Parts: sequence; C-alpha cells; structure tokens
Amino acid sequence: MASTILSDNDHDHGQVFYQYSICVYVKAIFHLYQKKRAYKDPRINAQFLKSKKSYETYAFRALNRLNFLNAPTLPFIQSLISAAFFMQYLGNMSQSWILNSYAARLITALGYHEIGNPLGNSTLDEEIHSAVCWCFYLDRTLSTLLCRPLSLPEPRISPMNLFNADQSLPYIPLIRILFDLAQVQGELLNCGKADNTRQIIANHSRLQERMEVIHSKLQSSRASAPDCIASDWISGEFSYYAILVDILRSRLKFTFSPLAHKECVSYSRKSLRALHHLQKNLADSPGFVDPYPSFLTWTVLLYPLSPFFVLFCNVIGELDMDDYNLMQDITQSLSQFAASPYISKLLKLLDYLQNLCVPLIQAKQRMGPQVRVPTLYPSMTGTSHNHLGSADEHVHLVMAGSPYMDPVTGVDPQQLQTPSDGSYPSDDALMWQLFNSQLSLDWFEPDPFSY
Repeated sequence: MASTILSDNDHDHGQVFYQYSICVYVKAIFHLYQKKRAYKDPRINAQFLKSKKSYETYAFRALNRLNFLNAPTLPFIQSLISAAFFMQYLGNMSQSWILNSYAARLITALGYHEIGNPLGNSTLDEEIHSAVCWCFYLDRTLSTLLCRPLSLPEPRISPMNLFNADQSLPYIPLIRILFDLAQVQGELLNCGKADNTRQIIANHSRLQERMEVIHSKLQSSRASAPDCIASDWISGEFSYYAILVDILRSRLKFTFSPLAHKECVSYSRKSLRALHHLQKNLADSPGFVDPYPSFLTWTVLLYPLSPFFVLFCNVIGELDMDDYNLMQDITQSLSQFAASPYISKLLKLLDYLQNLCVPLIQAKQRMGPQVRVPTLYPSMTGTSHNHLGSADEHVHLVMAGSPYMDPVTGVDPQQLQTPSDGSYPSDDALMWQLFNSQLSLDWFEPDPFSY
C-alpha cells in the first residue's frame, strides 16, 4: 500500500490508490497516537502534531475521492473500515457508523461473514479475518451508542477466533475484552424482543453473568499490564461499567427491582469515577502532547451515556449531592476541550442536565442538612416514599413545567401514564418514565436532511 502511495505516476491515482491512501494515513495517525509522552522536547511534539494534521488532511482528501459505486473488494472494505476508525478518532460517531455499515454490506456481499475456518494461514485470509473482526466491533459498539440497527450479520464463528495478532503485544488482552463487550452490546440490542417478560429477564441475567466473567478478565489483565499503558485499562473500566449500566437500565424497563436499581446507580458512579480519574491524570494517557486528548473518543464519545443519565435521575429522585458534584466535576473537566465540535455538543447536553438539577440542589441547601427530604424514587424495599409537606418544594420543582422532559421523551408529562402491569410503583410513574427513557448520542448529531 505504501509503495503505491509513493508512486508519482498520475495514472496510478485511481480508486485503489485512494483506498490504499486512507488505510496508510489512518495507520500513521494511530501510530503517532501510540507515541509515549516520554518525548518531552516541545519541538518533537510540535513536529508530531504537524505530521498528524498532514495525515488527517491526506486521509480526508482520499476519502472525498472514494467512489462508493465501486464493486466490492477487500481493499475497498479495508478503506471503509479505516475511514470509520478515522471518523471515530475525530469524534464523529454518526459518520463512523455510516462508513462501517457500508463496509458491513460489502463484507456480506462477498460472503466474508460466513467464514467457517479460522485457521487460514495466508496473508489474504488474515486480512479478511481482520476486516470482519474490526467491522464487527465497530458495528456492535456504534449501533448500541446511536440506537441503530446492526449492519453486519452474526458471523458463523466468534470474531475473537478470527483475530490473529502478536499475542506478546501488551494491548491484546484489552482488545479481546473490548471484543467481548461488543458481543454483549450486540446481544443487548435484541434482548427485549423475546416473547414474554420472563424470557427477557432471563436474557438480561445471562448477559450480566457474562459481564462478571469479562470483569474478571479485565481485573487480571490490568494487574499484569505495563505501567506505561495502565490508563488504557482504566478507560476499559469506564466502558465496562457503562455497558453494565445499559444492561441494568434495559432490565428495569421490564420489571422493577430495588437491587437492580441500586446496582445501576453504583455502577454509574464507578464508570464516571474512572472517567474523572483519566481527566485528572492526563499526563498518564498515551500519546504525545496533543491539545485534544484522544482517549475521550475511546470513552465518553464511544460508549453509552447511561451513567450520566442515571446519576442525573438520581439527583432528581434522591437529591444526592455527591452525584451532583461528580457530574459537575466531569462537565468542568470536559469544558477545557470544548474546541472539539463533538465534545462541545456533548457538553451542551451534560450542561443542560446539570442545570436542571440546580434548583433542587439549591432548595436542599436552603433547607439545611437536618431536614429530611422524601425522594421521588421507590425505597429500597420497593415501596413508595410518602411525599410529606417538607417535600412540597422538591415535587413542585420537578413537576412544574417539567422542562427536562422535552429532550428526553418529547412528551408532555401530563401524557405519561402509569403502566398497568405493576412493574414499578404507581406513585413514581413519572420518575420511572424519565429513568427508562432512551438516551442516545444521536440527540446532538446534525439533522441528516440539513445538508
């Protein structure tokens, strides 16, 4: 691929040339991303940053010249997957999903997803296996993030059995864990399509059991990881807990469980504390000194926003000051990267949720710590709290106008009806309607018809 790019012959600048260019320049960008922060010389870092910008420019130029009417070929698939990673790296997850979904269609057209023998030894076999693996990872992860249907059919064998890499590389254990998590995410999308509630709950329980196995792998891999890449395992913890919160939220939509709700809040805190640790220790992150820390595209922009939303609901429902402070700390830390258009859009959403909590927090502070404020959530016994006179201001602030309902459900709160199946307490129907609302990164993506 590189030798083709280095050719100066104009007649070589056909579609294969542009496909190769995307692959090579995206590979170069990720090579720079892995440079250690041991390079303290500002002149070297400046050169790295200049090179990265050049690679991004060339990658964009080649992508703009790609002909999507071309017949499906392996280089075409590889270029689309590379472009999808490029968009993901920049923070444009919607465009990443579009490019990867097209690659999935080409993989399906060529029948690569039906590979039944993972033991191919040729270079071609390895490249095909790699394409299927990474397309699978992006498809499951991004489809869950954006609440969109899967594009790649379930491969005949596990993608991890197709993954062929140097096992001595320190990142391999974490990559395998991310593939396991992607598999869980793909299954979670279809978890609620069973015939009855009992089967749905059984599906969720099975996913939670698999998550326990993945957590053991994550902990053991982190313990043996070199110190120089330890922060990547913390990113893995953020992703793990964010997905676990998604599973529990999905389960709570079908049946209320005080234990599941308590675990959901607890795992949300663990996820966001991991992210906050990364934000406070930027010097430990891999990559040269870049004004925009790339780890954000592998954490807060790539995995579910459920932990933020669960803590927001917990502040509304429980007036939990620690949760409010954690949300505030993360939002403030992200604000220094508002130059990124995608971080800026995320900040608008998080700021909106946080600002909706402010009147409640101020009301609690005026009451003082000695005043017990009944909550809107059911108690841990599964029964509703009695809304006494001291809670009048709390209830009024939450219910009056319910401004937070507009971006969440788009429904007038007066139209929200209590479910008749008794799956959660009727007095808290509005609170649980909010808690169970779907949260998607798609909320702040541009209108596809605005172009």
